[in-house]
Amino acid sequence: MNKLFKTFDIKLKSIPELILLSTALAVPALVVGDYLIYALPLFVLILLWHLFGDRFLMVIIVISLFTIIGEVSRILRSIVYLVDFTILGYFFLRKYGLNFNNYPSIPRSILYFLLLYFSAMILSSVMSKYPFAGTGIILQQIAFFVIVYVFYSLISDTKDIKNYFTGIYLVAGIIVAFSIFVFFKDGLNLLEIISPDRPRVSVITGNIESSTNFFVVSFPLIIGSFLLKKKFPDKVLHVLILCYFTVGLVLMMSRSAIIGIIFSSGIIFYLLNRKRFYKFITSVAGVVLLFIFYPPLNELMTIFLRIESGMSARDYLWQMSIDMIKDNPIFGLGPGVYKYEMINYFPYMLNEWWGRLVIYLSEVSGGANLSHNFFLTLFTEMGILGIITAIALPVIFIKIGIKTINKFKEATDYSYFLIISLFAAGVSIIVRNFFNGIGLLYMGGLQTDLPFWLIFSSIVYFYQYPITSIAGNK
Repeated sequence: MNKLFKTFDIKLKSIPELILLSTALAVPALVVGDYLIYALPLFVLILLWHLFGDRFLMVIIVISLFTIIGEVSRILRSIVYLVDFTILGYFFLRKYGLNFNNYPSIPRSILYFLLLYFSAMILSSVMSKYPFAGTGIILQQIAFFVIVYVFYSLISDTKDIKNYFTGIYLVAGIIVAFSIFVFFKDGLNLLEIISPDRPRVSVITGNIESSTNFFVVSFPLIIGSFLLKKKFPDKVLHVLILCYFTVGLVLMMSRSAIIGIIFSSGIIFYLLNRKRFYKFITSVAGVVLLFIFYPPLNELMTIFLRIESGMSARDYLWQMSIDMIKDNPIFGLGPGVYKYEMINYFPYMLNEWWGRLVIYLSEVSGGANLSHNFFLTLFTEMGILGIITAIALPVIFIKIGIKTINKFKEATDYSYFLIISLFAAGVSIIVRNFFNGIGLLYMGGLQTDLPFWLIFSSIVYFYQYPITSIAGNK
């Protein structure tokens, strides 16, 4: 057996280490009795980790965190979370132990932001009519940022960053595969895609905007890699991947995701290839003008992009949030209070179509803030400190991102392309949050927010360390 391991350059881990982690991973499955069968894939996972190493396991963790979620099975989700967090904690302690002096530092601007954010939540909770409604959210956000810090601290070089986003690519691919399967399984056809009552295919999670967030992250990274590649077969492969992801985007049809992807593509072309940027802008403008002034295409695009539905109730939701802010401008409603107060601000009757729609949205979102705008969300819940926090996050991200891009302009490897792609992906999520309230700080949601914070953590990694210690990692 040892000869076999040596043949494939597989490093055998210590037996005590293997037994310790195996026991820790098996416990979540054992304690739920009827779900003992989940112990089998855990042991298979341990074997694969044993054979292929830590980085393989990190890709599996990223995939499982974004795909094994509530709509599949709550018990399964709990087991997966326990296993994933156990592994992450184990990797962190194995690397750093309890020596706090060795823990990776965080830029002061981010620490100040976190202090502002949690201060705003606590103060608005204390001043709220429902002072304990936000307790769970605050604790969830603390746990979320602990997880983000662990992911950040486990970055040793650019290979770890590539592993994180390889996991996200695979998640996007899984979402597309399941979407296509459901599309044909439900007996849908392409003509229905361009019908007034066109379906929006959703898989894995009922929150379509959450699923399309993986396309918003993946597109700029693939485009950046496409520009870096020199060989024709590599470029063809990247084009095919983009076409495949486009199929999923069409089936789910998120207008805010399309806006984010166009915005990120423009950033990448502007910074990496100015000629392509001008061609891209000209092409986008030409397509828009063609669809506006050519009636058949105009009608097709109106149906396809659901333009006839206007802002899809966003204007009503924005007006509700503005009215809430007028009544609670200083401290806001308080975290988690939106669901208790939104009925008081309905601009229409509850038994009307729009009223039933908003009630449905509230139910499927678990009572989350429905402002559909990141800035309005924090303003309604946390008042003045909330809107300051909402503005501070994109400012800090863009400032650190631009400094990091300038720092790596002379990099001799792919680091510069990777940083620009990450920066563009992060900015596109911020732009998208003018139309949706998810992707940045959405009640500590792993599936909604973790992709952005993996992007931010990766940029901070490049920002923090000397270029000479990174640029040589080809």
